[in-house]
Amino acid sequence: MSQISRDPLDLVAQTCGAHHQYPDGFCLYLGTLFAPVQDRRAPGAGFTHEIGDEVRITEPRLGTLQNRVSLSPDCPAWSFGTSALMRNLAARGLI
Repeated sequence: MSQISRDPLDLVAQTCGAHHQYPDGFCLYLGTLFAPVQDRRAPGAGFTHEIGDEVRITEPRLGTLQNRVSLSPDCPAWSFGTSALMRNLAARGLI
């Protein structure tokens, strides 16, 4: 946690609401070195994905989370929530 570039409270504020409907990956990887640790635009500003960025996070036991960054209103509605993720991982014997 000491190596991530933004305070978790700031991250939560940026990832909750109609503007960000895909919280599972955020919740799953917060506090790991999957989280970007370098400022993107200016020192102290943290890291924020930009439209068009391709994001791919792989963990051998969990699989790959991959997407291209778009505005939330332009994306299909999120239908695979945290409980579905936990059921999926349990069904595969991973938790």
